[in-house]
Amino acid sequence: MEDQNERALAAERYRDYADMYRFFGGAMLYELTAEQIDLLAGADLSADDDMDPEAAEGYKWLRTYLARRGEDARRDLAVDYARIFLAAGVYEGDTAVPYESVFLSEEHILMQEPRDEVVSAYKAWGYAVRDDMNIPEDHAGFEFEFAALLADRIADALEAGEDCSAEVAAQSDFIEKHMLSWLPMLKDRVDTFAELRFYPALMRIECGTLRENLADNTSLLRS
Repeated sequence: MEDQNERALAAERYRDYADMYRFFGGAMLYELTAEQIDLLAGADLSADDDMDPEAAEGYKWLRTYLARRGEDARRDLAVDYARIFLAAGVYEGDTAVPYESVFLSEEHILMQEPRDEVVSAYKAWGYAVRDDMNIPEDHAGFEFEFAALLADRIADALEAGEDCSAEVAAQSDFIEKHMLSWLPMLKDRVDTFAELRFYPALMRIECGTLRENLADNTSLLRS
């Protein structure tokens, strides 16, 4: 990619990915605050014509929920968050706890091989989960934070006129092996446990955005 304007536009797009992934990561790790919900309600959540169809559906659901949210949306979403991601009130059967090991390991329990693999990927690029979190590293929230770090590294290289092929390849590999390999399954579980449309909408936006990111990575490597 030789054209300076093209590089600037590409860098901006990857900054957008980084911002979105950090929001996704926070939304998977923590309950949303009233301020975050209000900011979302005031944001432009329209879908582009060329957007991933599942992401577009997610934005539609999100707009509908926010337009019709109750007087205490923070409480409503906190209850749904606990039901979905913390398995509150779920005593048997499958849950939607957001850990890769639960979905991809043979035992379907925490702290299995997928966790070790993501830790290795994190270390290779200087990302580490804070010690005080006490949450396994293959939580979806941390995986999105790592994808954000790589998106920023790609943007940095583009802005500096440097080669970013290693960063792009690493991000593509991680998204394919450690995100899109299980987040669509988590999305289906979220559909089962959610009582509100917010988190099913968010999961659709997350999965669709990851696919768009992969497509951009392929284009970037070819340019």
